[in-house]
Amino acid sequence: MWRRLRSALRRLRGSPAAFLGGGGRLPAAMERAVVRCVPSEPKLSLRFVLPDGSAKHMQRDQAEPLGRALARIATNAAKGHAKAAKKSKKARAEGGPAGEAAAAAPAVRLFSRDGEAVAEEVPNAAAWQDGAVLQIGEARYRVERNPPALTELQLPRSLLAGFPVCPKVSAEFAAPQHCLFRWYREQRPAAGGGAAGDGGPAWVEAAAAERVFTPSNALVGLRLKLRCTPGDGAQRYGPPREVESSGPVEAGPGACTFDSRHLYTKKVCGEGSIRAVSYNILADTYAQTEFSRTVLYPYCAPYALELDYRQNLLKKELAGYSADLICLQEVDKSVFVDSLAPALDAFGLEGLFRIKEKQHEGLATFYRRDKFSLLSQHDIAFSEALLSDPLHKELCDKLAEYPLVQEKVLQRSSVLQVSVLQSTTDPSRKICVANTHLYWHPKGGNIRLIQIAVALSHIKHVTCDLYPSIPVIFCGDFNSTPSSGTYSFINSGGIAEDHEDWVSNGEEERCNMPLSHSFKLLSACGEPAYTNYVGGFHGCLDYIFIDKNALEVEQVIPLPSHEEVTTHQALPSVSHPSDHIALICDLKWK
Repeated sequence: MWRRLRSALRRLRGSPAAFLGGGGRLPAAMERAVVRCVPSEPKLSLRFVLPDGSAKHMQRDQAEPLGRALARIATNAAKGHAKAAKKSKKARAEGGPAGEAAAAAPAVRLFSRDGEAVAEEVPNAAAWQDGAVLQIGEARYRVERNPPALTELQLPRSLLAGFPVCPKVSAEFAAPQHCLFRWYREQRPAAGGGAAGDGGPAWVEAAAAERVFTPSNALVGLRLKLRCTPGDGAQRYGPPREVESSGPVEAGPGACTFDSRHLYTKKVCGEGSIRAVSYNILADTYAQTEFSRTVLYPYCAPYALELDYRQNLLKKELAGYSADLICLQEVDKSVFVDSLAPALDAFGLEGLFRIKEKQHEGLATFYRRDKFSLLSQHDIAFSEALLSDPLHKELCDKLAEYPLVQEKVLQRSSVLQVSVLQSTTDPSRKICVANTHLYWHPKGGNIRLIQIAVALSHIKHVTCDLYPSIPVIFCGDFNSTPSSGTYSFINSGGIAEDHEDWVSNGEEERCNMPLSHSFKLLSACGEPAYTNYVGGFHGCLDYIFIDKNALEVEQVIPLPSHEEVTTHQALPSVSHPSDHIALICDLKWK
């Protein structure tokens, strides 16, 4: 009877190999017993299907002797067999086919990979090894310990022809780079107009097995489907999952402002060079307000301000720069987690995120995995560091003489993201990558001076005390034009106590103090006419500052032409996802 039931179950569920997406190592003659055992958790889980067809999911203490777990399995198997016998008896009474008589609890044993019986006193955590065989009566199960498994598979809500579709893939005991991907498109209805097959959509394989898929114009109007089989890089594969797009592929906007820039960045630059990008990507939390739609960006088509649309443009833009370092500002936390990190991961970049204090957006730094590894992070919130870090005590004491300004500085949510990276090919080469977004108000020059003084002191501590003599790349939206005190201070190394920016918000908020720093910093992309171009303002606010003692500029990727920027009056637009323009340069070690 058990053999007949197992045969029927196999027909219902498909063969184990099919269950594993064609890549598993499970012999066709055995069912699966899936064990999940993680050292940090007190229990392991065991899933299998009994010969009577009932699915079992057991939780057992990892330290428990194997014999107790096997006894529980035997009890469950006996109960299942008794139920089957009862049904059989009822069927016989009603004139149905005769069943088999109830049997005693089956013998349950666990055998190691080499065929030896595992002793019952062995703890569960050590007993249930990958490749072991569980025997329940005549039924045999191949133990799969911690097989690859997908925990999340999502497609973006908006799909545009010509723009990369990057799925969000989360897995346990697997890595996205080892998973198998197959993309499908809907089949267009026949000329007669009827739906294909039995009324459901018919799917046709659409592309090579790549993690990222860029739909062509021929797919406009069709939905996409992705089938993903999780893998661990050791030729083990778990059960596949499928996900269908919520809507069809839509037509893209045509030429974008970054298309011509991509001509300069088709390839990742060489081993001794670093391509750096700094970009304020316009947080959704600011783009999707009534004020933004009617006052800040009234010239921008409403659909082009929507997050899903802008993310399509942004992912294509960033991926096309083939960068080694990307520093982003105004990154919504959900955008980082659900969109940018999965997308850029597919292009070889690892992401770090630092949220602003009491905000929904913050900073993100991405680095190319095959060029750099992360040594340490040293992020700070300016207000907190100013109050609590002895490094800034002298500045804090000076600021206390100006209570109005002090209050404003401490109210700000601005943060500094600092990451120390090490070259994967030359461990002696380390670099400090800093990223910030300073206070935005046009009359806040004095606040920005305090913030940048804290930032440079902190970066000095990292590059002189913690990692002596490593060079710095300092990216960000500094909200400061080349004529400002902040830019002058960064560039020259000092600022006088009578600089006009100390009274940027009037006499009542005057705070006069000389400041200095010891870095020799250079704006790698110079002083462009503008990096921010909106209806009421255009100016240069963004910079990539480099340590000119250790790094030099190899090339600066040209900014879009004025005609490109103003095609739709200003930024953002249907062809540009932000109100800022990315800065991109190739640097090399001196």
